[in-house]
Amino acid sequence: MAFVALAMSTSDSLGACTPAEIGAITFSGTALPPYNPFTNTTPRLVTVTVASTVACSVELAFQATSNPARMLGPGTLIYDVQSQGNSTSLLFISGTPSTTTRIDIPAGNVGSATVQIALSPNQVVSSGIYGDTSLVAHIYDKSGTSLTPLKSASVPITGSVAAACQFASPTNPTMNFTGAITNGMPSPSYVGSVTLPSLNCTAPSLVRLSAEPMRLASTASNAAFDNTIHFRASATLGGATAVLTTTSGSEAVSTLGNVASGATTNASVRIDVNLLAGRPLLPGIYSSLLTLSIDPNP
Repeated sequence: MAFVALAMSTSDSLGACTPAEIGAITFSGTALPPYNPFTNTTPRLVTVTVASTVACSVELAFQATSNPARMLGPGTLIYDVQSQGNSTSLLFISGTPSTTTRIDIPAGNVGSATVQIALSPNQVVSSGIYGDTSLVAHIYDKSGTSLTPLKSASVPITGSVAAACQFASPTNPTMNFTGAITNGMPSPSYVGSVTLPSLNCTAPSLVRLSAEPMRLASTASNAAFDNTIHFRASATLGGATAVLTTTSGSEAVSTLGNVASGATTNASVRIDVNLLAGRPLLPGIYSSLLTLSIDPNP
């Protein structure tokens, strides 16, 4: 007795289509979620559906005016259309594409393929609405290595860039004002400074400072001495300056944004602090926490 194993691949048995047999090409998922250059971005999955009156296999690729492709808005946002799950680009600018992805279509029905739109990381561009109306999906019949055009359709890509900021912490964020105390009295002429580097924002931003006065660590008190040190702090980023005086309040915000419009890249924020004159101080350790906020969503 002998057994013979029989097998076939349904997709391999599908034949070719003609242009007249290809119906509608539709897309879902082409509206991208807001892009934040300072967080990890997951590629957006897009489903491409192709209708046909006969069973056939076709190939899919995308034509763009540049490679990588670009969405336009207040700035330029670079993206790529790739095979799902990897970084193989399906883009081409002219001629015949070098890479395609396959769609198998059952008779009288539709077939689909999932591709992904990947935005390049760390693009610090102006916040706002972006889009690309020049991207075109092309469907081909493939015979050997030859591709024959069957049908094409425009792919409307839309997206946005979120208003966001990021900056690096200073190397030494502590200011020591021991040298600003002379004979137990605070000296306003002593200025402590710290700079926060590598600031990037996708939108005009306000500068905000918040703090309480420096207070004595112990609960000691004496009517002839102070156990609190007031101070003045200023922070500047471009055209935005916030000045906080702890005798007047615990928060200060700049009245203007750092720029009139657009993104900010590789900027720095300088903070200057000086003590305010007062009465003699009780001995001990004084401290406070000064907080800087950069607000792109005022």
